[in-house]
Amino acid sequence: MNNNELRRAQFTQEYIEAQKRKRNKVLGITLTITLLFVGILIWKTSGRYEDPNSGNYFFDNIPDYSGQEIGMTKIDLTVEDGMVKIPLSLVGENKLIYSEYKDNTERIYYGNLKVLPIIAYISSAGRLIVATGICEPCYGTEFTLENKELVCQICFTRWRNTDLFGLSGGCIKYPPEELNYTIEGEYIVVPQEVLSQWKPRFFQDEMSTT
Repeated sequence: MNNNELRRAQFTQEYIEAQKRKRNKVLGITLTITLLFVGILIWKTSGRYEDPNSGNYFFDNIPDYSGQEIGMTKIDLTVEDGMVKIPLSLVGENKLIYSEYKDNTERIYYGNLKVLPIIAYISSAGRLIVATGICEPCYGTEFTLENKELVCQICFTRWRNTDLFGLSGGCIKYPPEELNYTIEGEYIVVPQEVLSQWKPRFFQDEMSTT
């Protein structure tokens, strides 16, 4: 083998090794990004997810809904000094509660509803979620907790119960709408004006696209 052939062979070997190092580096970066993404996804879907636009009260005892179907327990709420109050203990005892808000007007809140249904439940991550109790497209007002999902009993659409992300069904874009709340002593508190001024998203979205 002459000098030119030797240099050519050496160059080829170095090029092959450089390409291997480059591929290994790219694979390493890709793997790191993938693991990071998966870690974030797992944390968000099953861990301590917090919603900046809602309330973030966490119960100490995180329920396990595996293999269970939890129905709604109907309770009464109270209105005092412009605040709607729901006993926190009743959510802790029943896991999923249902109540109804009505102001002093003859307003129709949605469809033929003269009241605004409200649900509150403990998510699979332990977070207290307070929301309107309406599946807007199908007018459903009855829900259950099944495994790690909130399920409409009219259309059977399913949402992840930690953040109401749609999983399956015809109404996944319109889960019960989370409400901002605070905890004051033994009560969940929602400003009355938030409920009085609530408007369904479904019709607003439909009008904006026409």
